[in-house]
Amino acid sequence: MSDPKPLLFALYEQASVGCGGAPSLWTHPADERLAANTFEFWANQARIADQANLDMLFFADVLGFYDVFGGHAQAAVKWAVEAPANDPLMIIPGLAAITKNLAFGATVSTTYEHPFAHARRFSTLDHMTNGRIGWNIVTSYLSSAARNFGLEEMLKHGDRYERAEEFMDVVYKLWEGSWADDAVVADKARQVYAQGDRVKSIDHVGERYRVAGPHLSAPSPQRTPLLIQAGWSGRGREFAAKHAELIFIAKSNPHEIRQGLEEIWTMAEARGRARDDVQSLTVLRIVTAKTEIEAQRKYDELQSNYHLEAQLVSYAGDTGIDLSRYADSDALSTHTEGLTSYMMRPDGSGKPLTAGDVRKRFANVTRGTDLILVGTPEQVADRIEEHARISGTSGYMLNPLTSPGTLEDFVEWVVPALQKRGLYRTSSQSGSLRSRLRTDGSSRLPATAYGASFRFPV
Repeated sequence: MSDPKPLLFALYEQASVGCGGAPSLWTHPADERLAANTFEFWANQARIADQANLDMLFFADVLGFYDVFGGHAQAAVKWAVEAPANDPLMIIPGLAAITKNLAFGATVSTTYEHPFAHARRFSTLDHMTNGRIGWNIVTSYLSSAARNFGLEEMLKHGDRYERAEEFMDVVYKLWEGSWADDAVVADKARQVYAQGDRVKSIDHVGERYRVAGPHLSAPSPQRTPLLIQAGWSGRGREFAAKHAELIFIAKSNPHEIRQGLEEIWTMAEARGRARDDVQSLTVLRIVTAKTEIEAQRKYDELQSNYHLEAQLVSYAGDTGIDLSRYADSDALSTHTEGLTSYMMRPDGSGKPLTAGDVRKRFANVTRGTDLILVGTPEQVADRIEEHARISGTSGYMLNPLTSPGTLEDFVEWVVPALQKRGLYRTSSQSGSLRSRLRTDGSSRLPATAYGASFRFPV
């Protein structure tokens, strides 16, 4: 029997007071998220993660207030539900400067960003972090975000993905196809920085974008940042099979996760990709202490500082469903452009939840179907090991219930228990983020990747 392979571990964060795990828990006496507007708060998180050999500090992001619940943003402002939201791209360079090996993931929407500016920004981040950057590709689901960018209403789900596909073509052309590998010579004696005939325009003319190029940034360590994606709908899985290198999974049932991954892997293989080219991180929440009694006490303290209304505000924003207008017995409408996977029964029946189902689900410190483990470090490690074996997930995204308490508990208690099982590395990884995930150690997209088809001709 072969030795177990270390799992991947990342820390999920948002540059806001209310993080998505349980947005009202900033009210907990031990939580420090009220300092989220300071660099010191993020520096502390990054240093802990770096010293503990976590693979990545991942930033989710939103571009509007969660204003669906009650038809306005007042409850979101009151509870700081994923708000106020600062720009994580402004935080990451500072964190990269004070860490040695920690990688970073950043969420940017293909619906509201322009691909030319986006490509330059991520090339710059890739240079400044020496390849320690990944892009979480999202199409956005908040109507408030659409209005913030001049639209009367949010684009339909399918239209957002069609826009995303063209967006990807443009950034691939800029990152992979605008500069040849040998373009930069940086020769002082010859007084030549780059060979002009090895840098070309992309002249993209599409349905949504016209971009001439060339790309303004010289090739960065990874060229294309590591591509992360979280879509779990049928269309989202197709997109993942085509583009994603790391999938973010907000589910708990290991059999459901395995089924979804197998579907994505099959579609990826049909495109000529290898299964190992598509890895995954599953959302994980932990409450742990030396004894079961202490762990339960911690959980009870969380519960006493947990507020259902804040969680329903978050759910309404995610799904587009205003639960304040539903009686418990009412089935949720599926006519929404939000995250429809959050609205369906987990039994595979294809039927929607009732409002009462949702209120019951969120009555305690959980988030829908996400994985939460409460117990001693050994118990938590045992359950992680079993869950990973059944689900096939490559690792876990630690979603903090309190900050920095959840991370500190994970590092102090759970990491040693995982290391004893061979499930957590004992030394740090260096090199680019992509090189750490690939068996060949390459920082570049593999030749079988869709994005590689846009490379500068040899």
